[in-house]
Amino acid sequence: MDLSQEFLTTRRAAGEAIARLPRKEMHSLLAYDARQLVQEISRSGVQDRAAETADLDRATALARKGWPGQLAAMLLTPAWQWPSAPLLLEVPKWLLVDYVGWLFTVPQSFCAVGQAETYSAYTVTRLEELVRWMNRAPGVDAETEVIGAYVTQASAIPLYCSPGDLRRHAELRSLLYQRVLGQPGDRKEVPLAPREGRRLRIGFVNRVFGPQTETSTTLPTFEHLDPERWEVMLFACVSDGNAVEEHCRQHAAEFFPLPQEMESQLAILRAAGLDVVIFGTNLTADANAVTRLALHRIAPLQVATQTSCSTTGLAEIDLFVSGTLAETAQGAARYSERLVLLPGPGQCFNFNANRQDPQHTFTRASLGLPETGLLFVSAAHRSKIIPEVQHAWARLLAAVPGAHLLWHPFNPKWPAGQPLESFRTGFQRVLTSHGVEDSRLVFSSGPLPTRADVQALLGLGDVYLDTFPFGGASSLVDPLELGLPVVTCDGQTMRSRVGGSLLRSLELPELIASDAEGYHAIALQLALDPDHRASVRAKLQERMGRLPIFLDALAGSDALGDLLETAYDELVQVGRAAFRSNPLPLRAGRTTPADPLARHVLGRALLDAGRTDRAIDYLLAAIQHTNDNPDLWLDLARALKMTGRISEAIQALEASLRMNENQLEGWLMLAELAQTVGVMDLARDAAGIAQKLAPDDPRPAAFLRS
Repeated sequence: MDLSQEFLTTRRAAGEAIARLPRKEMHSLLAYDARQLVQEISRSGVQDRAAETADLDRATALARKGWPGQLAAMLLTPAWQWPSAPLLLEVPKWLLVDYVGWLFTVPQSFCAVGQAETYSAYTVTRLEELVRWMNRAPGVDAETEVIGAYVTQASAIPLYCSPGDLRRHAELRSLLYQRVLGQPGDRKEVPLAPREGRRLRIGFVNRVFGPQTETSTTLPTFEHLDPERWEVMLFACVSDGNAVEEHCRQHAAEFFPLPQEMESQLAILRAAGLDVVIFGTNLTADANAVTRLALHRIAPLQVATQTSCSTTGLAEIDLFVSGTLAETAQGAARYSERLVLLPGPGQCFNFNANRQDPQHTFTRASLGLPETGLLFVSAAHRSKIIPEVQHAWARLLAAVPGAHLLWHPFNPKWPAGQPLESFRTGFQRVLTSHGVEDSRLVFSSGPLPTRADVQALLGLGDVYLDTFPFGGASSLVDPLELGLPVVTCDGQTMRSRVGGSLLRSLELPELIASDAEGYHAIALQLALDPDHRASVRAKLQERMGRLPIFLDALAGSDALGDLLETAYDELVQVGRAAFRSNPLPLRAGRTTPADPLARHVLGRALLDAGRTDRAIDYLLAAIQHTNDNPDLWLDLARALKMTGRISEAIQALEASLRMNENQLEGWLMLAELAQTVGVMDLARDAAGIAQKLAPDDPRPAAFLRS
């Protein structure tokens, strides 16, 4: 008998014992102990396995026998797998808190195909019931405790794995959050003033500005905002002075660590006089500190980003930032907020603030893998590897003789112990059903200290497998930077299209499937055709080397800044009601193009205007797209010279002159800079070439005489 079967047998026995509890007063010690047992069982995750028909039938029969039977039934089966679970009105009032906690116990994983959709349908039905209960008798006894039982443990993460729309879930969740976490009477309106003649004040609120994904996606949205148009302020619920936080501070006018008390947090945020507030933390996963702040009106324009994975449903969030490549034509209908569409995927990543060298070296042999043979790899979080994905991966292994799958959890807070072992056992059961040996699935040993270590591990692989319908975002950047072919699968929602949006921006639609069959076909071709795989790898390396838009922080800041100004102006003009009810997404109009020619022109204009540092940003970004323009390198050298970065200016000049040896001004500048740093041989050589190019120009002779 395996461990899960032992748990099941024990639960059945405990259920029978609870069903025989005497009908004493509700505070019976036995009843209290039984409720504690139900809570522990629910939290343990052992009920994630598929409920057996006999247990469901037994639970239904027991539930008819009053509260002892209901308690016993709660022990036998998870609520989301039991269609006949009693309604709230059928449960004793004293049991409601425990019952609601049991109703919304979050599964740690799914173990059968279709369960993600079942769980999503169940959850929205039960949320509607809980909201009806709340509205039936506002302020009834224990209302805060009953709704709080949902709020304190609710998580939308398992819902992300369903392919459908989560708007209704989000809006119901928001109503419950507002009742328990909102402040009565706090429907504050903040001043809304036109922006003419002033900078807009924009605040970014994160749980933390540290080496986390939420920082790597928030940083590119503000680090290059034009300081003549924006005043950037950062607010952190947790501050520890780490290196990444310090990097963020350097790109903001002010940084505010927030106190723990909600009232004080709101007072600080409102006192800042913000025009726009952007919440960079996931507002939908749970009721975290930033979600609680987002329930309140802090600024005239309040914004959520793709970090939230789906619409927030929060009444005080006005805009949701996504991308033109991440949404379908019907995307706007899936959001309670108005949609903002940035060019491309809609999300940008900056990992440079925390870039470190790897601390480990990996080989296939060190991981128990054969030196030859196809190696699939993935760093997807366990929550995304639902049974549909497990079967897809097992089918691939069965179709590619000798292939292995190396899987590493990207999340450093990877759970250990029984939940991981249970997941491994379930995955191995799927492999067996496809005739695949357990040894062909290799788990990494655990969290790794740096992102570079993750890349070193993934670099052993040949093909990277994304998950579906909840796809990867930041986790896909690692294999793409390695030039590792990625297979992903598109859906109808943003969270299922992120991987595809990254590949679309790289012009590699051939790596994007529309369904499981297409996913299998793409992965199989990459696995069995080495020439095709090598061709894809070469395309990836070439296109990733040209600064793709999802790594272009300058483009990210420019696009967001322009669109937020457009949104703010419309909000001032039409008012909040009309602004929010407009079904048309806001799109980029006057956003600075990210092509090198446009950036060169803008960089030169900024240089002529005396804004040298910002000119350098645009010139360097242009060079990252194309490095074969001698005039571009020459303008960069001019800018670097003006900021006193002489050695870098010399390097830029040398690059320019290698491409065009007939640039008189380039040779003269090189002579001047070489003389400045005391490299007289270089100065004379450069002046000599300049004299040959322009014999009648007196400037080269002046250098030669010195």
